[in-house]
Amino acid sequence: MKLTPKLVSILVLCITLSSVTAFGTLPLTSFVIEVAYDGTLFNGWTASSNESSQQTVDITRKQRGRSRRNRLRPSVKDGEIRSVEQSLKYSLAKLYGNVDPGRIVVEGCSRTDKGVHSKGSCALVYCMNDNNTHESFPIDGKRIPHPMHAQDGAFKEVPFKSDLKQLVFAMNKMLPPDVRIRNSSPMPSRKDDAEGRPFHPSLDSKGKIYRYTFSVGEINDPIRNRDVFHVPHCDTIDISRAKECAKILCGHHDFEPFRASFRGNERGKEQNTMCTIHSIDIKEEDGPSTSLCKTYQIDIEGDRFLYKQVRLMVGVIINYAKSDVSIEYVKNILESKVWPESEDGLQLLPRYCAPAHGLCLRSVVYDSDFEFDWVMEEEEKVMV
Repeated sequence: MKLTPKLVSILVLCITLSSVTAFGTLPLTSFVIEVAYDGTLFNGWTASSNESSQQTVDITRKQRGRSRRNRLRPSVKDGEIRSVEQSLKYSLAKLYGNVDPGRIVVEGCSRTDKGVHSKGSCALVYCMNDNNTHESFPIDGKRIPHPMHAQDGAFKEVPFKSDLKQLVFAMNKMLPPDVRIRNSSPMPSRKDDAEGRPFHPSLDSKGKIYRYTFSVGEINDPIRNRDVFHVPHCDTIDISRAKECAKILCGHHDFEPFRASFRGNERGKEQNTMCTIHSIDIKEEDGPSTSLCKTYQIDIEGDRFLYKQVRLMVGVIINYAKSDVSIEYVKNILESKVWPESEDGLQLLPRYCAPAHGLCLRSVVYDSDFEFDWVMEEEEKVMV
């Protein structure tokens, strides 16, 4: 058959139409997910360099009895290092057609510490083609290719013909039980269509909201020992003193003394330690209370947070609420940028970092310039 110009144009049109989804747009190649997880058995958000440490429990059809029942009970084997990012990568690699998990990119909004929980982490997801290079689509400070928009053809098409609702359903069936996808949206674009750097979940974050939950009393609640820190040797605290301390920590300060030392290959890293804490709200938790235990919540909202900053701030608030330190002690930390070793001739305890299991990332605030198109309404979101 001779290819005439008219026939060529018909073929081009057919190929174009075949790549169009049911919604009349080009296929999606990148999307955003809202992730919730119980951080108890995770080594944090970031994936381990040991790719052989697969976190997803594989249950075959032949397995029965105890092995099949235990798929709902995640555990950590000796030498295994689990991370939220790696769990997501392995599940997505299967949905993309059993590709190499190294081709899956999950750009998180922040790296939560070992044991920290989340109900609203945000991550950008896409799958690189074989021909992607590290020099393409650069973003300052990032070493991997990055899509320019939600339908960037240089990356692999999203599974299920770009149906994100179906993708969320499939992922939640495959992920371990301590990780769930609450919602999803195509990679957002700027509302005004202005040219600029494409969306990035950490670079475009304008703030985060954390909640720390702790209890005091003679006996802790054993049912909530994974997400509530029970302050030892403390029967009661002065909530008014806790709020007084919170007021001092609010505002724009140099929080260098509230940053833990970097470890591993990040030793010696220079970092901007100026942060703005917008609000700290402290209240007794709603619900029935007993004479043996009372539970409190500390909600902290800020533009950015340093390594273990929230936990160190909570430690100071609890110590002041217990009357272990004075208000001058708290002010001196911010002004002198060091932790006093003594006060009124008394030797003080070293700075106190509240345990990780009481901390939860509640939500991430993004620049209003970006418009998200979440596929699930509030009542449809996966409840955790």
